[in-house]
Amino acid sequence: MLIGMGLSTGAYADSAATTPQSDNPAALPSSAPAQAPALTQHVLSLIKTHALVELRTIYNGPFAAAMFFNPQTLNYSVVLLKHHDFWWVGETADGHKAEQLYTKLATQTIRLAAPDLAKIQLDARIAVAKRSLAAQRKREEELAQQISAQQKIVQAGTAAQGQLLQEAEALDAQRKSLEEQLSSTNSAIAGLQSKAQAGPSMESFDNQVTPLQTPTSSSSPHKSRIQIRATAHP
Repeated sequence: MLIGMGLSTGAYADSAATTPQSDNPAALPSSAPAQAPALTQHVLSLIKTHALVELRTIYNGPFAAAMFFNPQTLNYSVVLLKHHDFWWVGETADGHKAEQLYTKLATQTIRLAAPDLAKIQLDARIAVAKRSLAAQRKREEELAQQISAQQKIVQAGTAAQGQLLQEAEALDAQRKSLEEQLSSTNSAIAGLQSKAQAGPSMESFDNQVTPLQTPTSSSSPHKSRIQIRATAHP
């Protein structure tokens, strides 16, 4: 197990893309070469057989720089990888030079990984912005629905209030009419009571009674008595 890389030796051995041997990482390829040169094949075989000890590894995004030591030959192998692909491989017996190569490769991983790291962060920001926009649109839809529901409630309340006002006006008109009828009836009753309390008028009573006739001189007293009786008892 390659502890620093966090991968099995098979991950390196199964990599089909490798790079020519070199000890100068100043001119790195833009991508992993298609053919496996001899040095890369040699390092891969040593990793596969667990002959190398991993001394240092640094990660920057998908890129990594690693330095291995061979206890049998006292040689150092310095490699640059992207994922499982070997982009550059160098080998030296000088430990100081191996450290310098590793430092250069570690610095290169920062430059090489910059676009990938920027893309990772940009993709994350875009995803967050999309989620925020979706949440905002959902909130706007909810608010629009609430406003529409409130408007319907207000409209229904306004219609009900108008109907109640119409009914109140009709009841008020009926009340006024009944009050007028009651006032007229009370006036009629008051007039009748006033007449009842005054009693019958003597003038009207005199007009209803026929006055007695004065007897006239007559040669026949019998005729006069008949007229008086007739007048007194009609």
